[in-house]
Amino acid sequence: MNIAVVGTGYVGLVTGTCFAETGNNVICVDINKEKVKTMQSGVIPIYEPHLEGLFQRNTKSKRLSFTTNLKEAVDKSLVIFLALSTPPDEDGSADLTHVLDVANQLGKIIKEYKVVINKSTVPVGTAELVQKTIAKNCKTDFDVVSNPEFLREGFAVDDFMKPDRVVVGTSSERAKKVM
Repeated sequence: MNIAVVGTGYVGLVTGTCFAETGNNVICVDINKEKVKTMQSGVIPIYEPHLEGLFQRNTKSKRLSFTTNLKEAVDKSLVIFLALSTPPDEDGSADLTHVLDVANQLGKIIKEYKVVINKSTVPVGTAELVQKTIAKNCKTDFDVVSNPEFLREGFAVDDFMKPDRVVVGTSSERAKKVM
Protein backbone atom coordinates (compact mmCIF):
# COMPACT_ATOMS: atom_id res chain seq x y z
CA MET A 1 0.00 0.00 0.00
CA ASN A 2 1.15 3.56 -0.63
CA ILE A 3 0.97 5.70 2.51
CA ALA A 4 1.69 9.37 3.23
CA VAL A 5 2.50 10.47 6.77
CA VAL A 6 2.18 14.21 7.30
CA GLY A 7 4.44 15.31 10.14
CA THR A 8 7.78 13.75 11.05
CA GLY A 9 7.79 14.32 14.77
CA TYR A 10 7.95 11.43 17.18
CA VAL A 11 4.62 9.84 16.21
CA GLY A 12 4.92 10.53 12.48
CA LEU A 13 8.45 9.21 12.11
CA VAL A 14 7.78 6.06 14.13
CA THR A 15 4.51 5.46 12.26
CA GLY A 16 6.05 5.99 8.82
CA THR A 17 9.13 3.90 9.53
CA CYS A 18 7.15 1.01 11.00
CA PHE A 19 4.66 0.99 8.13
CA ALA A 20 7.60 0.82 5.72
CA GLU A 21 9.05 -2.06 7.74
CA THR A 22 5.81 -3.99 7.21
CA GLY A 23 6.21 -3.70 3.42
CA ASN A 24 4.35 -0.49 2.61
CA ASN A 25 5.70 2.38 0.51
CA VAL A 26 5.74 5.42 2.76
CA ILE A 27 6.34 9.08 1.97
CA CYS A 28 6.78 11.25 5.06
CA VAL A 29 6.01 14.95 4.61
CA ASP A 30 7.27 17.83 6.70
CA ILE A 31 7.41 21.59 6.17
CA ASN A 32 10.86 21.81 7.79
CA LYS A 33 13.22 21.69 4.79
CA GLU A 34 16.35 21.16 6.88
CA LYS A 35 14.79 18.26 8.78
CA VAL A 36 13.71 16.64 5.50
CA LYS A 37 17.22 17.09 4.04
CA THR A 38 18.69 15.50 7.16
CA MET A 39 16.42 12.46 6.87
CA GLN A 40 17.01 12.20 3.11
CA SER A 41 20.73 12.00 3.89
CA GLY A 42 20.10 9.04 6.21
CA VAL A 43 20.24 10.80 9.56
CA ILE A 44 17.40 10.21 12.00
CA PRO A 45 16.45 13.34 14.01
CA ILE A 46 15.20 11.56 17.16
CA TYR A 47 16.29 8.70 19.34
CA GLU A 48 13.94 5.80 19.94
CA PRO A 49 15.21 2.28 20.62
CA HIS A 50 15.20 0.06 17.48
CA LEU A 51 14.10 2.92 15.20
CA GLU A 52 17.51 3.66 13.66
CA GLY A 53 17.92 0.19 12.14
CA LEU A 54 14.41 0.19 10.69
CA PHE A 55 14.91 3.71 9.36
CA GLN A 56 18.19 2.77 7.64
CA ARG A 57 16.88 -0.48 6.20
CA ASN A 58 13.73 1.09 4.78
CA THR A 59 15.34 4.24 3.36
CA LYS A 60 17.94 2.07 1.63
CA SER A 61 15.22 -0.20 0.21
CA LYS A 62 13.35 2.94 -0.93
CA ARG A 63 10.18 1.98 0.96
CA LEU A 64 10.64 5.08 3.16
CA SER A 65 11.20 8.53 1.68
CA PHE A 66 10.86 12.16 2.74
CA THR A 67 9.60 15.31 1.07
CA THR A 68 8.31 18.81 1.73
CA ASN A 69 5.86 18.44 -1.16
CA LEU A 70 2.44 17.53 0.23
CA LYS A 71 0.84 17.26 -3.22
CA GLU A 72 3.46 14.76 -4.39
CA ALA A 73 2.89 12.57 -1.33
CA VAL A 74 -0.91 12.74 -1.60
CA ASP A 75 -0.92 12.00 -5.32
CA LYS A 76 1.12 8.82 -4.74
CA SER A 77 -0.84 7.56 -1.71
CA LEU A 78 -4.20 6.02 -0.94
CA VAL A 79 -3.87 6.62 2.79
CA ILE A 80 -2.80 9.89 4.43
CA PHE A 81 -1.93 9.86 8.12
CA LEU A 82 -2.01 13.21 9.94
CA ALA A 83 0.65 13.07 12.64
CA LEU A 84 0.83 16.75 13.46
CA SER A 85 1.55 18.69 16.60
CA THR A 86 -1.52 19.61 18.68
CA PRO A 87 -0.01 21.60 21.56
CA PRO A 88 -2.30 22.81 24.33
CA ASP A 89 -3.81 26.28 23.98
CA GLU A 90 -3.77 28.67 26.94
CA ASP A 91 -7.07 27.16 28.13
CA GLY A 92 -5.66 23.61 27.93
CA SER A 93 -7.60 22.60 24.81
CA ALA A 94 -5.75 21.10 21.82
CA ASP A 95 -4.53 23.61 19.25
CA LEU A 96 -5.77 22.15 15.96
CA THR A 97 -4.14 24.83 13.78
CA HIS A 98 -1.66 22.47 12.08
CA VAL A 99 -4.25 19.72 11.56
CA LEU A 100 -6.78 22.11 10.03
CA ASP A 101 -4.15 23.86 7.89
CA VAL A 102 -3.21 20.52 6.34
CA ALA A 103 -6.89 19.55 5.98
CA ASN A 104 -7.47 22.79 4.08
CA GLN A 105 -4.54 22.02 1.77
CA LEU A 106 -5.77 18.45 1.26
CA GLY A 107 -9.13 19.72 0.06
CA LYS A 108 -7.36 21.54 -2.75
CA ILE A 109 -5.11 18.68 -3.85
CA ILE A 110 -7.10 15.44 -3.43
CA LYS A 111 -8.17 14.39 -6.93
CA GLU A 112 -9.24 10.77 -6.30
CA TYR A 113 -10.51 8.75 -3.35
CA LYS A 114 -8.27 8.94 -0.26
CA VAL A 115 -8.52 7.88 3.36
CA VAL A 116 -7.32 10.65 5.69
CA ILE A 117 -6.44 9.36 9.14
CA ASN A 118 -6.16 11.41 12.32
CA LYS A 119 -3.18 9.93 14.16
CA SER A 120 -2.54 13.14 16.10
CA THR A 121 -3.82 13.48 19.65
CA VAL A 122 -7.08 15.30 19.05
CA PRO A 123 -10.36 15.80 20.90
CA VAL A 124 -13.62 14.06 20.07
CA GLY A 125 -15.25 15.71 17.06
CA THR A 126 -12.01 16.46 15.22
CA ALA A 127 -12.69 13.91 12.47
CA GLU A 128 -15.92 15.72 11.62
CA LEU A 129 -14.10 19.06 11.64
CA VAL A 130 -11.35 17.70 9.37
CA GLN A 131 -14.02 16.20 7.07
CA LYS A 132 -15.79 19.58 6.76
CA THR A 133 -12.51 21.44 6.21
CA ILE A 134 -11.38 19.13 3.41
CA ALA A 135 -14.86 19.09 1.84
CA LYS A 136 -14.87 22.90 1.40
CA ASN A 137 -12.52 22.56 -1.57
CA CYS A 138 -12.59 18.87 -2.50
CA LYS A 139 -14.49 17.65 -5.56
CA THR A 140 -14.11 13.89 -5.03
CA ASP A 141 -14.89 11.21 -2.44
CA PHE A 142 -12.68 10.82 0.61
CA ASP A 143 -13.09 9.53 4.13
CA VAL A 144 -11.69 10.67 7.46
CA VAL A 145 -10.82 8.01 10.03
CA SER A 146 -9.67 8.25 13.64
CA ASN A 147 -6.76 5.99 14.59
CA PRO A 148 -5.22 7.26 17.83
CA GLU A 149 -1.70 6.25 18.72
CA PHE A 150 -0.71 4.43 21.88
CA LEU A 151 3.08 4.77 21.64
CA ARG A 152 5.16 4.94 24.78
CA GLU A 153 8.46 6.77 24.57
CA GLY A 154 11.26 4.21 24.73
CA PHE A 155 8.91 1.44 23.55
CA ALA A 156 7.31 3.07 20.49
CA VAL A 157 8.63 0.62 17.89
CA ASP A 158 7.53 -2.38 19.95
CA ASP A 159 4.17 -0.73 20.71
CA PHE A 160 3.60 -0.12 16.99
CA MET A 161 4.78 -3.51 15.75
CA LYS A 162 3.06 -5.55 18.51
CA PRO A 163 0.12 -3.43 19.66
CA ASP A 164 -2.07 -4.56 22.52
CA ARG A 165 -4.94 -2.68 20.83
CA VAL A 166 -5.70 -0.82 17.62
CA VAL A 167 -8.56 1.66 17.58
CA VAL A 168 -10.16 2.62 14.28
CA GLY A 169 -13.10 4.98 14.17
CA THR A 170 -15.09 5.25 10.95
CA SER A 171 -18.64 5.02 9.70
CA SER A 172 -17.50 4.28 6.14
CA GLU A 173 -17.40 0.67 4.91
CA ARG A 174 -15.02 1.71 2.13
CA ALA A 175 -12.55 3.25 4.60
CA LYS A 176 -12.96 0.26 6.92
CA LYS A 177 -11.85 -2.08 4.12
CA VAL A 178 -8.79 0.06 3.43
CA MET A 179 -7.90 0.14 7.11
